[in-house]
Amino acid sequence: MQDIGLSYGSIGIMIGVAAFVAAVILGLSFVFGPRNPNPHKLQPYECGIEDLQPLPRRFPVKFLQVAMLFLIFDVEAVAFYPLATILGKSAQFVFLLGELLVFVALLLVGYFYVWKKGAFHWTS
Repeated sequence: MQDIGLSYGSIGIMIGVAAFVAAVILGLSFVFGPRNPNPHKLQPYECGIEDLQPLPRRFPVKFLQVAMLFLIFDVEAVAFYPLATILGKSAQFVFLLGELLVFVALLLVGYFYVWKKGAFHWTS
């Protein structure tokens, strides 16, 4: 039993030392770091190219919405694989199957919510 306490203590010490070092580095950079902002430094910078002209219109939010939906529904495939690999081998088959069904139900709730909001209409 002492080995477990000792290993958790070591992890706690490591996390504490890492937090202390991070705080010291941030504090030193805040105290000694240069502060001389000017209008040129406060301008947006992207890939070393200056803006030649402003954009004619706002960037469409539809692109970001589609990207976020892809990430949300792509996570299900990543989450299903480990569960599917241990489902047949586990003694807790009923529990894991119930857990899988609850997860699918939550995904379906999200899917139908997004569908009702009209997020799957690809034309603006």
